[in-house]
Amino acid sequence: MTISTDTLTPPAKTARRPRASLWALRITAILHSLLIFLQPVLAGEYLAGDLNAIANHETNAHMVTAAAFAQLVAAVFYGWRGRGRWWPVLLAVGLELAEETQKIFGYSQNLLVHIPLGVTLIATQVLFTVWLFGPRARQARARRERRR
Repeated sequence: MTISTDTLTPPAKTARRPRASLWALRITAILHSLLIFLQPVLAGEYLAGDLNAIANHETNAHMVTAAAFAQLVAAVFYGWRGRGRWWPVLLAVGLELAEETQKIFGYSQNLLVHIPLGVTLIATQVLFTVWLFGPRARQARARRERRR
C-alpha cells in the first residue's frame, strides 16, 4: 500500500480578502452618495422659491464633506488592513479636495464652475459606489514577491 503525498500537503495560502473594511467603505460610500444626491434637490427647492432651502443646501454641503472624510478613512482602512486596492484612497482624497473646492465656488456664487463640478462629483461618487459592490472590490491586491 502506498501513501500519496498529494493528500498530505497543506493547501496553498490564499490571499486575505477585504471583508469588514470593504463593508465599512460600502456603508460610507452609500451615505456619501445619498448626501451628495440631496444637494441638487436642495438647490432646486431654492430656485423654486423656498428661500430657506439655501441654508439647508449649505448645511448639507458640510455633511457631504464630512461623509467624504469618513469615506477617506474607510478607504485607507480598506487598502491597509483589508489588503484592498490603493486607488480608492486616491479617489477619496480627490473627492474630498474637489468637494472643498465646490464649497468655495458655491460661496462665491460662481455657478459656471459650481454646477458642472457638482455633476462630476455626483457621477464619480455613484460610479465608485457601484464599483464597490462588484466582484473586483472583493479581491485582495496582488502581493509582490520579496527579492533577496
